[in-house]
Amino acid sequence: DEAAALGDHIGQGLSDAAPRTLYVHRPVLNAEEIIAWAKEQGFKTTLPADDLHVTIAYSRTPVDWFKVGEAWSDEIKVTKGGPRAMEAFGDAKVLLFSSHHLHWRHKEMTDAGASWDHPEYQPHITISYADDAPALEDVEPFKGQIVLGPEVFSEIKEDWHEGITEE
Repeated sequence: DEAAALGDHIGQGLSDAAPRTLYVHRPVLNAEEIIAWAKEQGFKTTLPADDLHVTIAYSRTPVDWFKVGEAWSDEIKVTKGGPRAMEAFGDAKVLLFSSHHLHWRHKEMTDAGASWDHPEYQPHITISYADDAPALEDVEPFKGQIVLGPEVFSEIKEDWHEGITEE
């Protein structure tokens, strides 16, 4: 029956999207300011300004992106000060900071089915992968405002590290 077939077709169009891997990040809009701070702290090279970002989700487990929903704002301003630290995550030298908004958004994504490969979520910005970075205990963490742009959704690229360059 043609009407039933049309109804089935419409129902398929309204169903959930096909699950896929999920990588969500927000670009750092004041990256030049953070790079200037890093150079003052003794970093010879950093990731380029266009590569500074904060990851919110990295789900190898496929998830329906539409169940994740959208952010409440297209820009987040992390206020000056607050808890900040420099640490090494593997080869990465990162600036750790606190953001209730990012924690909430990450939880919203994992509640929607996104996986996370780490025991907990910690907002951070990777500054450098370079071997000649200064000793992190000697680096005074960036204390200025961090301005993050809109969420960017994409599928995971397992070979992401092959494109890393520093300036």
